[in-house]
Amino acid sequence: MTSEDNPPNRPRTASGTDAAIDSAALDPDFATAPGILRDERTVIRRLSNVLRFNDFMTMMMVVATAFSAFATWRTAHVTNLLFSVAERPYIGVQEVTIDTIDANFARLVADCRNYGNVPANGAVMRVGVIIDGKPLAGSMLAAATENIGIVSPTVPHRIFRYVPRAMFDAVRVGRSRMIVRVLSNYRGPDERQFCYSKMLTYDPRSNDFIPNGGNDQCDGQVY
Repeated sequence: MTSEDNPPNRPRTASGTDAAIDSAALDPDFATAPGILRDERTVIRRLSNVLRFNDFMTMMMVVATAFSAFATWRTAHVTNLLFSVAERPYIGVQEVTIDTIDANFARLVADCRNYGNVPANGAVMRVGVIIDGKPLAGSMLAAATENIGIVSPTVPHRIFRYVPRAMFDAVRVGRSRMIVRVLSNYRGPDERQFCYSKMLTYDPRSNDFIPNGGNDQCDGQVY
């Protein structure tokens, strides 16, 4: 036999190059696995890409569900907050005035009202008068407590205090200083407890009471 009958074995360059490309494009386990043909490796690669995409979409759906749940909770929280703010009583002071003056007393009137949309229950109010740092007799603690009960919206609830004429004359000309403090404790329809505190100072120049502080944290006392 001649060399022409048995030609020498030459390397298959093209096939080797394709195999190298396929091996580089696949995962190491698939690239080195024996017995896997080139077409089969291509199919496996495409399936692997599809699975990765499905995993990514699943993760995105989980994230979207989490954000949706948070948005739902936030909406419910805000709705409940708006309802609790809107549907509750708000007791405050409309005005404090000196409406009448006779030979013995000047009558002080504190006009308290509910500015909310629902009635207040169990309302207890206190109106204290302080002149030159000293409480007016009969205007403090138990003597000054008014058990109002139900306070309907916008209905006036007037509380009266009587200042001796001589003391009021000193206040009116500016020799003395008069402060009025109004406290209120009450409940809403859902039995939540609320408080109100307001201080007003008499201004002799305008003959009126000027707001001088207040908050919604009543301490139950009149200073």
